[in-house]
Amino acid sequence: MRSNAMGAETGAGLRVIEPMPLPMHAHEFADGAELAAALARAVAADLRGAIARRGSARIALSGGSTPRAFLTELSKQTVDWPHVTVLPVDDRWVHPRHERSNERLLRETLLQGAAASARFLPLYRPAPSPEAALLPVLGRIAHEALPLDVVVLGMGEDGHVASLFPDLGADRPGLREIGLDPRGRAPALAVRTANAPEPRMTLTLSAIFTAPSLYLHIEGAKKRAVLDAAAMDPRSPLPVRAVLAGAPNPPELYWCP
Repeated sequence: MRSNAMGAETGAGLRVIEPMPLPMHAHEFADGAELAAALARAVAADLRGAIARRGSARIALSGGSTPRAFLTELSKQTVDWPHVTVLPVDDRWVHPRHERSNERLLRETLLQGAAASARFLPLYRPAPSPEAALLPVLGRIAHEALPLDVVVLGMGEDGHVASLFPDLGADRPGLREIGLDPRGRAPALAVRTANAPEPRMTLTLSAIFTAPSLYLHIEGAKKRAVLDAAAMDPRSPLPVRAVLAGAPNPPELYWCP
């Protein structure tokens, strides 16, 4: 059997087409500290470039435990922070002082020292549910956050990005199409998932894709295997596959074991 990058010849002479992986620019590092420093430098350069071109910059950042070191490193970078708007890619519908709040994470890590002078645009509002706050959040994001300059996404072991989970739309049909449509008109969604207790507010892919600089920050062999499988499988339903397939420019992958 002879094989090449596009397919393989079977014994019967039939040509089997093998899928090609979706493009990514991969940057691999020995450990999380090395990755955090490199990613912080790259993102800071993007912010400085946006400020030089337009006088301001807008960045959306992910929460969770993985980006903590990166966010701390980013806070130390030389950037004209008063001209930067920072917002979460998504947030749980909990008080900003709650331990699971992404707003709290960003305030404790990034918005320190000189970076504390950046403008923060929260997704959370004091409303009983994200659905109740969706219209004012949509308006504020559309008028004050878009277009974005930089987005840094993480990914869960289930292949979710932002709060766009594999079960998106299970409770309300149509949400999956809105959230994952690269050319959609809604910049944010109120979502719920069976995999987490809190409802959430999240940016959609159409909002995320307004950023010319898109990063995937992933750590660990298990997550890398999920990412690589999604990149190879054109039938994959995972939201990270929608990121790879729909992004206007191939994402910059920053990964360490």
